[in-house]
Parts: sequence; C-alpha cells; structure tokens
Amino acid sequence: MRIVLFTLYFSAFALSACTFNKKEQDKGINFLQGKWSEGAVENKEQLVSYQKHDFTFTCDSFYLQVKSFAKVNLNGGPCYDKNSWKEYAKGYYKLVGDTLKLEGNFVSEHYKFKAENSCYRVGKYQENFVVIEKANDLITIKSLQTSLTHQLMLKQKLRCKPQI
Repeated sequence: MRIVLFTLYFSAFALSACTFNKKEQDKGINFLQGKWSEGAVENKEQLVSYQKHDFTFTCDSFYLQVKSFAKVNLNGGPCYDKNSWKEYAKGYYKLVGDTLKLEGNFVSEHYKFKAENSCYRVGKYQENFVVIEKANDLITIKSLQTSLTHQLMLKQKLRCKPQI
C-alpha cells in the first residue's frame, strides 16, 4: 500500500513540474507584424556603449538581432575585445497596456540552440519596452532596463499565419 501511495504521490509531483509547449500560435499584435530596424541612435557619440535592434514580429513570436557597440571592454574577456558584436534572441512577446514584454532565449545567428560556452550572453532573454509612439511605419520604444529610447522603422510588413 505504501508503495502505491508513494508512486501516486511521486507521479503527481513529477507531472505538475512539467509544462508543455503551446499547441497553437496566437495571432499576436497586428501593428507589430513585420521586420523592424532601428535607425540612428540618439547621442551615440556621448555613450560609452549602445545597442541597435532589428526585430521580426510574426504572430506571437519575435526574432531579434542586437548589434552592440562599445568604446571600452566593459564585459571583460576576449569575446568583447572588438568594438562591436551581434547577439540573437528569439521567443514570445505580449503587449500589456503600453508595455511590450519579450521573453525568450539567446540563440545562435541561425536562431538555433546556443551552447553555454559561446561568446556573449547565453540563456534567458527578458526585456520590457514601453511603447512611446506608434505609426504605420514607425515605432518608438523605451527600454525599462537601460532607459534608452529606440526608434524602429518598418522594413517589411508581415501577416500572421498561425501554425497549429
């Protein structure tokens, strides 16, 4: 009897710890659907480091390329010896009020798994942006992490085709 109870308890515990991937893709936010690129960075000459973002929003997913520029090696290590580098992330987004919430993972340049011993950041990617302004082909967002403003221009409009 003890073995049966233990097996049931352990099974219930193990199953409650698991989460499944989403079965259906959401449609996402219509005005975001597309490929967006950041233009000129305001006051970049005065900044020690800054980033430029290229986003692709398709349905409820995002794909991100972050181009980082630094005048000095603030992060340490040989990966950051150059004055510029690129990082990639992908995941899901949602818009809550005026806040664009991105949650995903850092990935390789092909948006595939990135090993822990790779250069630059690995693991979880989480960022929140406040949408300051939106128009048909221009979005201005402000990072709640860095307080920097990013102006994104629409390069290509996309339509969501949810996959089941």
